[in-house]
Parts: sequence; C-alpha cells; structure tokens
Amino acid sequence: MNIRINIVEPILRPSYFLTGFSGIGMVGYLVVQHLANALNCRRIGFIEMPREPPFSAYIISDNLLSTPGEIYHCPGPGFTISIIHWDGDFMTRYAHDVVRTLAHWVYINGFREAILFGGLDNRLRGDDTYSFRVAVTSEYRSRYSLKGVKLMELNYAMVGPLALIMNEFERLGVPAISILPYAEPFRADPNAAIVAIQFLKELTGIEVDISRLRELAEMIDKELKEIQESMKRREGPPHYI
Repeated sequence: MNIRINIVEPILRPSYFLTGFSGIGMVGYLVVQHLANALNCRRIGFIEMPREPPFSAYIISDNLLSTPGEIYHCPGPGFTISIIHWDGDFMTRYAHDVVRTLAHWVYINGFREAILFGGLDNRLRGDDTYSFRVAVTSEYRSRYSLKGVKLMELNYAMVGPLALIMNEFERLGVPAISILPYAEPFRADPNAAIVAIQFLKELTGIEVDISRLRELAEMIDKELKEIQESMKRREGPPHYI
C-alpha cells in the first residue's frame, strides 16, 4: 500500500517526534490530540492513504477540517506530532504500512528522539505503586538515563500500531520511549492521559495545560455514576418470598 507523508511546511530543526494511537483507554490518541490543541500547534502536513477511511470532521479546532492522518508542529517545544484520527478496521488492515512509513520518515529526517504514548490494562497492575511503565529502544537506553522510571514487566507485550512502530524504531536505531500509564481497558481514560503528559514534562521540561482533560475525566465519571444509579433504580427494592 502506498502511504505518503506530504509536508507543506518544512520542519527546520527536527527535535521530538510524538505519536499515539487508539488503544487501551484511548490514551495514545487522547494525549496527541490534546497536545495539538493545548500547545497551539500548526498543521504542516498530511498522511495520505489510498484507501483512507471516508470520514472528515472538525476535531482539533472548529476552523480546521481534520483529515484521517495529519502532522502537526509546535515550534515552541519543538514537538512534531502525528495523529491518526480514525482507527477501527482501517488501522487493523493497514497499520503495518502506515507505521513503517512514519518510522522511516522520522529516521530520514533525523529527529533527535521519539516519544510515544499508549496504555496498559489496569487489571494487570496488581500491587504496582507506579502509575505507569515505559518501554524503550536499545538506542534510547544507550543515550539516556532510565533512573526513576520502571520498565514494562518481563514478557508483558505491547500490541497494535504502537508495538509495530517501536519495532521499526528498534531496527532503525532510533531512540524511542513509550509512556504507558495504567488505564481503563473498556473506555476512554483521560486520567491516564494526564499521567502520560505529566511524565512528558519530566522528560522535556514542557508545561502543558491539562484542564480540558480534567474536565473530560469529570464528565465521564459523572456519566458513569448516573448510569450506575439508573441501574440500581431499575433493580428496585429486594423481593422476598
């Protein structure tokens, strides 16, 4: 499949490449979408796909029509962000081609570091006192300290597009780190996205306003409580024989 990255505005000093995908808790997608909004990033390119999903909507802002795959650049922090807005069957079928193209584009353009976002199923957390784990490529380990962070457990596995792009970065020798907070497996988890963004600040020193994510988390919690209360009311009082 012919995937093409079309850059309409050059990146003068490639520094950090960031991406994430829909997955556990939708953490990866929530993070990159929020960063593109909160840091006032500019759309500088598109990920062009011959059989892209037939969807279009206003997602990042109400004056910019979002296409299925886009590249944003944030000049201040030096972030270049890749966002895939639609997932489902499309990424199931074409994830290999999309992430391979992205990984090689990052490698060819000489980005200093790749920072990726995903989620870990919180049912696996057990007694873990850490709110997140990380996975790193060999090149990242050779360049940067891992003091104060905890790697994924031995034999635990990443899955989906995040795993594919980490594999490509490992083969290409790109320093890459995946930030993996524990997250709710069956719904969007903005609180897990907040954990990832807070660690991003530790890595880069970049402050990001997370108020919109907090509002989203409160809204989801409120809706869940209302659903639970509604279910209790339907059950009614106990019946005795």
